[in-house]
Amino acid sequence: MIDRLRTKFRGTALGPTVVIWTFGYILVDFIAFLIGRTPPGLMLAASVLMFALGVAQTLTLNWLRTNERPSGLLLRWPLLLVAIAAATALQTLFDVYWLRWLALHVQPAWQEWALDLSLQRLLGVAFLYLWTFCLALTLLWAMRASGLAEASSARAASAEAAAAKAVAAALRLQLNPHFLFNTLNSISSLVTLGRREEAEEMIQRLADFLRASLNSDPMEDVPLSHEIETIEAYLDLEAARFGERLSISIEIAPDAEAAQVPNFILQPLVENAIKHGVSALKGPADLSVEAIREDGQVVLSVFNTSPDGEEISRPRTSTGIGLANSRQRLVQRYGKNARLETGPVEDGYRATIWLPFVPDSLGGSRSFASAGMARVTA
Repeated sequence: MIDRLRTKFRGTALGPTVVIWTFGYILVDFIAFLIGRTPPGLMLAASVLMFALGVAQTLTLNWLRTNERPSGLLLRWPLLLVAIAAATALQTLFDVYWLRWLALHVQPAWQEWALDLSLQRLLGVAFLYLWTFCLALTLLWAMRASGLAEASSARAASAEAAAAKAVAAALRLQLNPHFLFNTLNSISSLVTLGRREEAEEMIQRLADFLRASLNSDPMEDVPLSHEIETIEAYLDLEAARFGERLSISIEIAPDAEAAQVPNFILQPLVENAIKHGVSALKGPADLSVEAIREDGQVVLSVFNTSPDGEEISRPRTSTGIGLANSRQRLVQRYGKNARLETGPVEDGYRATIWLPFVPDSLGGSRSFASAGMARVTA
């Protein structure tokens, strides 16, 4: 309760206004003590009513400054200046006549200076109060401007985060239309051939893959095991389409199993391996997915080969949307601490991602066993 009140006190104009006027009257009390007019604390006690009036007037002036009506600078600022002058005059007169009353009825020792109503004294007191009002209003204006800037910055940061999340979702959820077309075409062929059970199994695999692709938060990392399950669901569909011509191997080093990786980060690499590698070959093709630990990083690689020595035709530097999106996601997530490299190697083509190793708190071990494919745990 006390902390909540303290927070509200600091977050409004009342807090700094009270601090400014308190400091001012403490300074007056200290000066009065130094010149021998009053003992410590007496002038401060006598200034309680003046303090309350000063705080009330400052808050009123601040309300006039921040109030949208009257509109227009030509009307608002002259009105504010008149209000400041009026507040200064009122504060000055109250100060002088309140201390005069105290000198006459409570503190006779003050009569030597408190009964002085000369123009010089009035102007001196008025100048001090004018300076206090102007200082308080300037600080309140600066605080409000700072608060508005912070709010604007928070809104901008929120909008940027939302935009980044939308971009990440779009990048992650991009599905290769050729893959969907080929999968649906394969299902159609199975139905036409009367192989209903195989068609139903393939539909279920497609549903599993889409569910794994669409249900998770694109901004969150996932255990490597979850990422491999998604890749397996995709490769199950491709294995059904290519049959015995496609040999698949997934090798996950034990010390890499506990890693967290960006959701759906391997999918574009595997799709490219199928589209530009396996589909481009007439004979058998191998595809391997590997994950290892290396110098505090997780290294994920997708490698497709041609056992018969057929050349795999693919540009040395890929300009595909999938790989470009993957690079963009890595930059958004890790900056310069992650990278994606692709290029031809002996007997095939390799795409490799280097990521900082971030352990999965739940652990990532699992069994990579699935019907119809070779699964190897290193």
